[in-house]
Amino acid sequence: MANLFTKDEDLLKSAPFIGSEILKQLQSSNDDRVSIFDLAKNLRKTNKITARSIYYGMLFLYSLDLVEFDEPYLIKNVAD
Repeated sequence: MANLFTKDEDLLKSAPFIGSEILKQLQSSNDDRVSIFDLAKNLRKTNKITARSIYYGMLFLYSLDLVEFDEPYLIKNVAD
């Protein structure tokens, strides 16, 4: 079974780092949501990361209750 966090992984491909890149994309968008497909295209182009890293980054943010999913969008969870 693959580990989500290991001591030997590249930190630039770790879930918290990718999560921060996803949050930057969400903040730079005009509204509080971004298409998952556009997000993956932009992150893969600029950072040369894999789809699995993006997936783990989104799950990391979801587990912290920072984002929600509304297919095919990733929505920034706003605090009340």
